[in-house]
Amino acid sequence: MHHFYLRYLYKRDTILATLSVFAVIWMLSLIPLNTSILNPFKTALKDLDFNDIAYSVLNKNAGTPFDNRIIIINIGNADRIGLAGMIEKIRNAKPKVIGLDVVFHAAQEPIPDSLLRNMIQTTPNLVMASYINWKDKNNNDQEKENTGYFGAVSKNRGYANFIGEDGGTIRTFSPSEQINGKKCLSFPIAILSIADQELVDKMEQRKKEFEVINYSRKEEQYMIIDGAALLEDNIAPDFLKDKIVLMGYINPDPNNVEDKHFTPMNPNFAGKSIPDMNGIVIHANILSMILDGKYIGDIPVWLFWIITILIAWLHVALFMRYYIEEHIWFHLVAKLAQIFFAVLSVYIGIMFFKWFNLKIDTKISLIVIILAIDVIYFYEALAVWLHTKFGFITTFHSKTH
Repeated sequence: MHHFYLRYLYKRDTILATLSVFAVIWMLSLIPLNTSILNPFKTALKDLDFNDIAYSVLNKNAGTPFDNRIIIINIGNADRIGLAGMIEKIRNAKPKVIGLDVVFHAAQEPIPDSLLRNMIQTTPNLVMASYINWKDKNNNDQEKENTGYFGAVSKNRGYANFIGEDGGTIRTFSPSEQINGKKCLSFPIAILSIADQELVDKMEQRKKEFEVINYSRKEEQYMIIDGAALLEDNIAPDFLKDKIVLMGYINPDPNNVEDKHFTPMNPNFAGKSIPDMNGIVIHANILSMILDGKYIGDIPVWLFWIITILIAWLHVALFMRYYIEEHIWFHLVAKLAQIFFAVLSVYIGIMFFKWFNLKIDTKISLIVIILAIDVIYFYEALAVWLHTKFGFITTFHSKTH
């Protein structure tokens, strides 16, 4: 092994071939390609993230304690009079904040509408849900935030829809968006802006456009109260005092997918068929993550590139050794090395995600190893040509295969 490193790791050809790999990646990134032919593959792989294994198979965050800071009120199929009554009961208990995860699209009967409108107007710590049309976000001629029928009477609101909710797995959320020059907060951030602005300030210091959700709790790890029990005064007011109260729909039937989404906690990692978590529980997980300060981090960019370059350098040295000295074994060794590194990198990525809440993107490293073999072919041709024309010193001109 020592002999191997001395002979190939520091050879000029190895270093130049390694640099050539990154040069090729850079040049390819500049070429606009029509990748429609790859759509079937993109469709199959776009919702695949191996880090989901940390949740679904390895039980990441198993043993996380019950979160008694957040209370979820299951509004069921309550009408507007019922919702107004629930809000009144909750606010009388003096919670920190109330979040209502409902978008009211149109007017209904005058009396129910009037009752709910009055309740919204007179509850200063109530946050209403809105909805962002992501497709129109960059089109200034179209409305991007749907505030609902009661949006005009509520000063506190946040968009409640998720990134990837159209059939995909909810892994990230956007803390805020710029809409027509105005900063709009997401539903959980709008809630925390009332409950604890200092936590919001700390999160904003991270300067992340998107945050990966660190799912810590399933539905049964939150206190869920039936809205009907609340209206019947079966819940002691002190139980809600100083809590973050979320009002939303909880579907008790695991086979009923109404208002449910796919999350990494879905027990079926591959080929998911049944969404596993209600939207209000996803919001609760986001709130728990920020309250706990347990964010998903990334390794520094400089460290990422050092590791990537080192991986490329070691693999190119290995490939060069077999390409030049034992070419008969070159393709076998190269393929085995690619497979081994792919499995190892996925495993390391999953373990870092599970143990340290670090998300490591190994795609560039995998691309580097895949391209390295072909780049060696091109580099050989160039090096031999330079040797013939200009006397460039290279190991390739004397190879015997």
